[in-house]
Amino acid sequence: MLFRAFLVSLLALLPALAQTLPSLSVTPANLSFSFTIGTTTLPAAQTLAIKRSGSGTALDFTASVNPPAPWLIVTPTTGKTGTSISVRVNPTSLAAGSYVTVLQIDAVGSSGPITAGVELIIRNPPPTMTATPASLSYTWQTDAASQPAAQTVTLSTSGEPYSFSVAVAATGGSWLAATPAVGVVLSGSAVPVAVSVDTTGLSPGTYTGRITLTSLTASNKTLTVTVTLTVTPGTAVISSIWPNAAPIGSNDLTITVRGSHLFKASVIKANSTDLTATWISTGVMLATIPKALLTAQAALQVTVLNSPQPASNALTFTVTPPGPQVQTVVNAASFVTDLPKPVLAPGEIITIFGSGMGPTTGIQASPSSNAFPTTLGTPAGMVEFEINSAWVAAPIIFLQANQINCQVPFTLPVGTDLKMRVTYNALTSTNFLFDGAAASPGIFTVDSSGRGQAAALNYDATKLAYSLNSAANPASKGGVLIFYLTGAGAISPAPSPEGALSGTSPLPTLSSVPSVTIGGDAASVLSATAVPGALGGLVQLNVTVPTSVSAGKDLAVVITIASRSTPATATVSVK
Repeated sequence: MLFRAFLVSLLALLPALAQTLPSLSVTPANLSFSFTIGTTTLPAAQTLAIKRSGSGTALDFTASVNPPAPWLIVTPTTGKTGTSISVRVNPTSLAAGSYVTVLQIDAVGSSGPITAGVELIIRNPPPTMTATPASLSYTWQTDAASQPAAQTVTLSTSGEPYSFSVAVAATGGSWLAATPAVGVVLSGSAVPVAVSVDTTGLSPGTYTGRITLTSLTASNKTLTVTVTLTVTPGTAVISSIWPNAAPIGSNDLTITVRGSHLFKASVIKANSTDLTATWISTGVMLATIPKALLTAQAALQVTVLNSPQPASNALTFTVTPPGPQVQTVVNAASFVTDLPKPVLAPGEIITIFGSGMGPTTGIQASPSSNAFPTTLGTPAGMVEFEINSAWVAAPIIFLQANQINCQVPFTLPVGTDLKMRVTYNALTSTNFLFDGAAASPGIFTVDSSGRGQAAALNYDATKLAYSLNSAANPASKGGVLIFYLTGAGAISPAPSPEGALSGTSPLPTLSSVPSVTIGGDAASVLSATAVPGALGGLVQLNVTVPTSVSAGKDLAVVITIASRSTPATATVSVK
């Protein structure tokens, strides 16, 4: 009975005894190692501090690994609490991946074992970014029919995948491009990068560029592919020279050469003589014909040479005998040059370009007896048209050596190969051939070029006020616009004599019915008359702005009379 009582007392004391056993702890609670295959340095050892709770005598502990991990090294495996153990790893021969095990610490007299997790992460080495080829080269000749063919740079990896981005830079402009701009390269799956060049606007020369490939995960963070573009000149082409003639004895004369494949290194020749040239653009150059080449009547062959290409086509510059020379005739409003011959209409105000047609300093004519004169200056200048086998003098507005403004006689017939001539200082030009038509209209513009903002007026019927149409002062839909043109053809009654200023009683009206579009939409014509107090060849056209037209600052205006239309180069603004 006494023993039984003792057992009961002992069992009652066991919970209290258990509560007094110390517990174990480790710091840190877990360990992690990382290693990249191919590196020669093993991960550094790490330390685990082992402690017991409370105060008291240090406990003897034992460290064991479960499950076993041959790559893990623990020293020492036994010791006393309050000390540390060293943990290191040897990942040699292990493949890339994650390896984990548990380090268990147990001590006699403790409340029980504790554990610390150990992880070893093994990574493959970072990939090497490779681009093939390492450089690209393009060549292009300016008269080639197409751009150089695109080339390919192939990206590959030495192992692991990597993402990349592409940036391009180039000298002389933005002619270099590469696509795609970003991508991912996988092992065994190379990525092509298409590299193209756009040579538009490039002059002959050597241009360099680079394609920079960037990857944050590759061992080589950036890689550069060099690009060389060599542009060579094509054969020059001359479309026109202006002026194309000069009289014997002229001083040094600057001509405008227009065409294509014209460059700073282009050489302009007159016959075999190199001319002093100024490059303006690939389509325009200036060249000076020296007076030494203008001393005798001659036909100079003007060419452009882009070495090593053959010379361009040749255009003729004529050194003419003394006296006026007519080179071309254009509508004074539109400045359109009809090819192969000018097309003129009765009453059209025209501009004649040439040489030797008047004094060096221009003369502006003034009406006399309510009409413009048919001769101007001393010595006299005159323009004549052959009409019904007789030469009829035209009213002259302006006279100068290289330019005459005048009005075609209203009696001009419709026909082909009609004749015009200029007389100055008792010398007469050779006959200039042109075609006659019932109408050949042109719209006057603000800058007198025949292009851009038309010289048009907005009319406010409420205020009875006029204002100049412009982007800042557009016309209203349904409002009235007033245009001024020439080349509209016959008016009734016809002026008498030729060059007479238009009166108001009666006010001459246009014989042909015009049609007008604004922005492509048909506009209603309210009236088409001569302009009081002006030459009969100046016509005023009042139209209603179509309500269907879209608002815009540069809506093309086209006027059609007798089946001939103005070029779609004059514009108006509509709100």
